[in-house]
Amino acid sequence: MTKEEKNALKLDRRKILEENRIFHRRIDELFAKKYRTSIRFENALVMDDGKAYINVDLTKIESPFSEFSYNRRMNPEIYDYINNEVFFLRASIPLVIRFDDDGKYSEEMKDNIRKTVVRHYNLEYEDCRLAYRKNLWSGFFILGFGIIFLITYILLSIFGSWNSVLMEPLLIISWVCIWESINRFFFSGHERKVDVYNAGQLALAEVSFGKPVRKEASVKEKK
Repeated sequence: MTKEEKNALKLDRRKILEENRIFHRRIDELFAKKYRTSIRFENALVMDDGKAYINVDLTKIESPFSEFSYNRRMNPEIYDYINNEVFFLRASIPLVIRFDDDGKYSEEMKDNIRKTVVRHYNLEYEDCRLAYRKNLWSGFFILGFGIIFLITYILLSIFGSWNSVLMEPLLIISWVCIWESINRFFFSGHERKVDVYNAGQLALAEVSFGKPVRKEASVKEKK
């Protein structure tokens, strides 16, 4: 390799290193507080009253109910939209789900929609709460079995002369049970607890009707 080729290779390496530094700096800036999209998204939804308004457009559809439900269940796509909007909000922020029907629904229809939405999210909250409790109690039971197997292994090791081939599975089972219980308490348990908080946020949401509430609109109203 000639001297010129070596110098060219060094320049290429320096260029790659510089490009990597720039890339990492730009990636880090994305998570900086003033650039984070999730914070700006939250700020855009939270109004002066401290509540986040989820605006749902019902003006383009004939009925918000599933066609199979006798007006008892909402179209699942509506819930999908609401859930996606709420996903990036902190669970502690109060919610208002605001349906824009352009004044075409009767008060009876609005009341039916309101009750349907409240019932749906209350059922989801109860389901998440029960799943969290089941996960927690099963963790205690599995931990108990793990401790029993471990104590049995220790006692047999001290007072017995059991074959190691029989003892090793006992030790493995005990540690598997203990690890699984730890997983349910701290890892999957934490995820289920977050699900409970998120479901609770939606279960406590207010349901109203009217024109969309937006940050820009609130600024104009002040003027």
